[in-house]
Amino acid sequence: MVRRRGLVINDRQMQLVDDILDKLRQVSGSRFIALVSTSGQPITTSSVEAHPDTLSLASLAASSFAATQQLAEVLHEREFTLLFHEGRESNLHVAQVTDQVLLVITFGRETQVGKVRLYTNRAVEVLRPVFDSNDGDDQTNLMIDDDYSLLADEAIDDLFADME
Repeated sequence: MVRRRGLVINDRQMQLVDDILDKLRQVSGSRFIALVSTSGQPITTSSVEAHPDTLSLASLAASSFAATQQLAEVLHEREFTLLFHEGRESNLHVAQVTDQVLLVITFGRETQVGKVRLYTNRAVEVLRPVFDSNDGDDQTNLMIDDDYSLLADEAIDDLFADME
């Protein structure tokens, strides 16, 4: 039996995550970004304008990602960490941050897919430590110390430095 830990985010972590999502949205040219749990619950969003149905988008994206994981198993892959849907007017990119957190991005046809993928991969590298707990026990409160905050701020600045 696999026991999943709860996802607890403190105020400092949420501010860091919100800053990363805002920068990602700006540099990638995305319309809407949501960080969601794999159970389909929205954690936070970054958007030029509010998405009318964030809860449905989060739930359906998480469900679609879960189906993708089953496809990976059928194909004898360890996992798939990316899901992409292309439409006539909008595209949807879903990337796995951790085993409990997904990054959902919507963008228009005018935005280059490669640009979104590049910046998303970089953002996931910065986001992952916020949600990963290396202590191996059942503590659910993830704390970031001052040194980590400084390093994370520098990593965020370095991540998007070439766009300024």
